Amino acid sequence: MTSAKITGFTLILCITLGFLSSFAWFQKASVRNVLAESDFASGDPTAWPTGTCVAVDTTDDAGGYVYRDILAVCYEEGSNELYFRVDFLKLEGIDYAPYLNVYVLIDFEPGGQSYLPDYIWDGQVRGYEWELCIAVYNSSSATLYDLNWQNVSGLSWQFHDFQGMLACNVSKSTADDYGFTNGETVYIRVATVRDGQSGLRDICPNDSLSDGYWDGALASNSHTVTTKLAFVHHGNQHINPFTSGVVDDGQGHGFYRILDSHEEYGLPVNIHMSGVLITSLVWNNPSFLERIKNLTSRGLVEILGSVYGQHIMPYLDECLNTWALNKHKELCQRYFNATPRVAWVPERVWKYFLDNDFSNTGFEAVVLDGQTHHNDYCGCGNYHLTHKISTSYDVYAFFICERWYGTDFPGANSDWHLDFKKHWAGIVRAGDEKQICVYGDDWEKAAGVANWPTGNPNNYDSMIRWLAGAKPWIQVVKLSDYLDWYTQPTSGVTITITEDTYGGLKYWTGGSYDNWYNDFKYWVPYGCTKTAETLWKDVLQALNYSSSFNTSTPSGRLKELAMWTLASNLYETAWHEWDGSDWVLCGWGKEIWAHLRYAMILVKAANWTENPPATPQIYWEDVDDDGANELIMCNDKIYFVIERIGGRIVFAATKDGRVYIGNYMVQYRGTEGDYNDDDHVGALTDKWYTYNNHDYSHELYTVQIEVSNQTHVQAKMVSPDAYITKKATLRKGSYGLRVQYSQKYAGTLYVRLGSFSPDLETMLYEGKKVLQTLGSGGQGFMGWKNTVTNASAVVAWQYPGAAYSWAWTLTFAKMVEIKSLALNFCFDLTFAPLQNETEFAFSTLYSAYLNVYTSFAEGSKLVAAFYTYSGVQKANITVWRGVTPNWVALYMEVWHPLGLPIENVTLFLVDEEGNILSKVTSFLVTRAHLQARTEELKQKWTDAALEEKTVLMREIAEIDSQWPYAPG
Repeated sequence: MTSAKITGFTLILCITLGFLSSFAWFQKASVRNVLAESDFASGDPTAWPTGTCVAVDTTDDAGGYVYRDILAVCYEEGSNELYFRVDFLKLEGIDYAPYLNVYVLIDFEPGGQSYLPDYIWDGQVRGYEWELCIAVYNSSSATLYDLNWQNVSGLSWQFHDFQGMLACNVSKSTADDYGFTNGETVYIRVATVRDGQSGLRDICPNDSLSDGYWDGALASNSHTVTTKLAFVHHGNQHINPFTSGVVDDGQGHGFYRILDSHEEYGLPVNIHMSGVLITSLVWNNPSFLERIKNLTSRGLVEILGSVYGQHIMPYLDECLNTWALNKHKELCQRYFNATPRVAWVPERVWKYFLDNDFSNTGFEAVVLDGQTHHNDYCGCGNYHLTHKISTSYDVYAFFICERWYGTDFPGANSDWHLDFKKHWAGIVRAGDEKQICVYGDDWEKAAGVANWPTGNPNNYDSMIRWLAGAKPWIQVVKLSDYLDWYTQPTSGVTITITEDTYGGLKYWTGGSYDNWYNDFKYWVPYGCTKTAETLWKDVLQALNYSSSFNTSTPSGRLKELAMWTLASNLYETAWHEWDGSDWVLCGWGKEIWAHLRYAMILVKAANWTENPPATPQIYWEDVDDDGANELIMCNDKIYFVIERIGGRIVFAATKDGRVYIGNYMVQYRGTEGDYNDDDHVGALTDKWYTYNNHDYSHELYTVQIEVSNQTHVQAKMVSPDAYITKKATLRKGSYGLRVQYSQKYAGTLYVRLGSFSPDLETMLYEGKKVLQTLGSGGQGFMGWKNTVTNASAVVAWQYPGAAYSWAWTLTFAKMVEIKSLALNFCFDLTFAPLQNETEFAFSTLYSAYLNVYTSFAEGSKLVAAFYTYSGVQKANITVWRGVTPNWVALYMEVWHPLGLPIENVTLFLVDEEGNILSKVTSFLVTRAHLQARTEELKQKWTDAALEEKTVLMREIAEIDSQWPYAPG
C-alpha cells in the first residue's frame, strides 16, 4: 500500500454494531471509560451542543439497512480529547452487531495513509489522507489504527442505541503524535461496512467511488445549518369542572406530561391555551397556571394568543374579534407574565380580512397549515418558510407541516419517525437555516386525553428525548425567537389567502366553513323566537362596543361581563358532528350557543346602574332576548331577574356593578333552555317535595306582581298544582329579599339557593381563593364573602320553619340547600359588601347605609331611631324582625321616615313590646360628611337635567341649613 500526500488531516470512522448504552475501549491492553472525561460526556447525546454537526448525510443509500445508513457526523475538540460522533438512521431494536462495522478516518496534516484498514475496500482516499483511523467492530471491540497500520492507545467509544449514535474519543496526547495542533482544522471521513465483508455500504461525505478514489472530506470547522423545529400545542376546553382531568387524569396522561418532557430535556415548547381554558383553570387548577408561568420565565414555554372563547372569527363582527383577542392577551399577561406575539387561529378558519384584527391587536404572525393555506395559494413549493399574508399589514404565517397529521403521535425510532429524520436531514442539506418544520395540533392529542390515543404521551416523551440528543443539527425553537432571528418573511413571498382551513375540516364542511356557519346562522335555539345570528348581533348592538369599556364604572363592569358571556358562549361557533348520515350542529355546541343571549341580561343590568329608580320597581321585560318576559325586581341598590320556569331567581347584581348570580360564561351542559344544570342553579329552586316526591325545578310557575308601592314590591310565584307558594319582597334601600314560603300539604320541601358568585368578575380573575365561608348550618345562616371587595351572598333562615340541608361548590359559584320544617317558613337573601362589624355609613343627607353582621341572643326587632343634634327623637323605623337567638346579616339603605335630613340615628335591639334591650350602634352626621356630599352633588350638577337640578338644589340648600349645627 502507498500513502498519498495531502494538506490538513482526514478522519474516517468505521463502526461495528454495539448495544445501546454499552461501551467498550480498546487501546492494545488498556481499557478506559469514555464517560470518565471531565470536560465532555460524549456518550450522552444530549451533551452535544448545537453547532457541532459537520455533515448531515443523504439517506436511503445503504442498501435498505437503516443501521448502516449514516445520518449525521459531529465533531468537538475538548481539553483532553477529540470527540467524534456518528448518527445512523436507526439502531434501536435491531440486532446490528453482526452486520455493522464503522470506520472514522482522521487527517491532521499533509501526507498520510490513502488505503483503508481491514481490507474493507480496495480503492483509495484522494486528498486528506489519514493519520489515525477508528475502527469499531461492536460495543466491546475496536481498534485505533495509525497510518502505518499499528494499533495505538487513546481510543474509547460507546454506542447509544436509542439515539442511533456512536461516540468515539481520541486522546489529544495520541493525536499530538500524529500532527494534531490545538484549535486547527481536522478532516474527517466516515464509512460503514458489513462485518467481515469488503465494500463500503455508506460513506460521508458522499462520492461515486466509480474511479476507485474517494474524494472529499468533512472539515471540522465547517458546520451545517440546523433544521428549526417548533412544537405548538393548542389547549381548548370550556369553563367546566373537568379541566383538572385534562391537565392530569391520574393515569399518566394530561397536559402536564408535555411540560414534563420539555422541562426534563430542556427544549422549548409553544403553548396556546384558550381563554376559557385559562379561566377554567383559575378555578380548578391554579397551580398548573403557576407552573406554566415559571416555565415561561425560564424560557421553556412560549405563550401564543388567540380569541378568548375560540369563536370562529370570520363570521363575527370585528369589534368582538378585537375584544376577544385583547381579553386573551390580558389573561396571558396576568397569569404568565407574557405578551403573545404569535396567534393561534381558531380551527385555522382563515379569511383574508382577518389580517386587520390580528395586526391591530399587536400580533406579528399566525399559525396556519402548509397543506391548505400555503399550497392552495402559493406555488413556491416551500411552506417551511414564513410568508407574508397581508398586503396592508406586517402579518406573517407559520405553516404546520402536513407530515405530522394523524391521530397518533410518532414514537422515537418508529417508521414515522424515520420518515421525519429523512425529512429533517433534507432540510439541513438544502442549506437554508431559516427553514422551520412546525408541529401544530390539539394539546389533548399529545397528552393522550379527551379521546386521543393514550399511548401518545409516552411517544411524545420519547420524541422529545431523541430531539434533545439531536441538538447538533436540529434546533427546537420558540416561534418568537424565529421572528427575531430573521428578516420576515423568510420566504420573501407575500400571498393572499382568500379563505381556507385545515384539510380535514375543509373536507367535512364541503370546501368552506360557510356551509356550517349557515346552519348556525338560521338555527333557532330551543325556547327562543330568534335565530342564533340575530341573538349575538342583538347583544353587540346593545353593547355599542368600540374599543373598550370603562370598567371603573358599574355599567362598564357589567358590559365587560356581558362581552365575556357572549365570547364564552360562541365557543367553536357552528361546530358540527356526524349523525350517521350527515353533518349536523353538534348537541354540546347548541347547549352552549343557546345561552349566548344571557349576555343581554348583563346589558340590561348595566343600563339599570346608569339610571337606578328612586323607589322599588317590579315589572315584566324580555331581558334575555328569548321572546318571553321575565319578572324584574329592582330598587336603587339591587337588580333581580325571576324566570317563570321554576319560579327561580336567575340573576342578581348590585348598583356597583357586582354580579352575585349569573355565572353565564360557565359551560351549559344538558340543556338548551332556561333550565338548571349542574353549574347553574337559580335561587329559590324547589328541588324536591316529599309530599308527592316531585321535583319542581323546571315546572312553569304562575308569577305575578302582588305588591308595588313607594316602600316595597313583592312577587308571588305559585307552582302549577298550587302546592307551593313563595313570595319575595324587596324594600326601598335594601340589598336583599325577604322570602316567604307556604306549602299546601305536610312534607319536606328542599329549596336550593345559588348559583352564588359574590362579585363574579373578581372570582373570574382570582378563583376560589378569594371566597370566605360565612356561617354554617348550625348557626342558622350561610354565605360566602369575596375577601377582595367584601361582596357577600348570605342566606339567613333563622326564622321558625326552616333548617340547613347541605352546601356545595359549582363552577365559579356556591350553593346552599335548606329544607322546610313546617308548612310556612321564611328566610332572607342578602347580596351586599358586608363588613365584619355593625355600623352606619353616610349615604345622602336623608339616608345612611346600615351594615349588620352579628348575632343576637334575645329580642325580636332592630329599630333605627332618628334624633336631632339636640337629642329630640323625630321618628323610628323597624329594619329587621325575627326570632332569637339569631345571626343577622343585613346591608341596606335606611331613609329618614319623615324625609328629613339625618342628624343622629341610633340602632336599638328591642323586644316584641317595644322595650329597648340594648343599643347596637349609632351614627352622627358631621361637617365632613356634609362637605363630601356637597362636592358629590356639584359633580352631578354638570350633567343633570333641569328637573334633577331642582332635587339637587333642595339637598344643597338643606346642607347649608344644617351646617351651623353639625359637629366638626
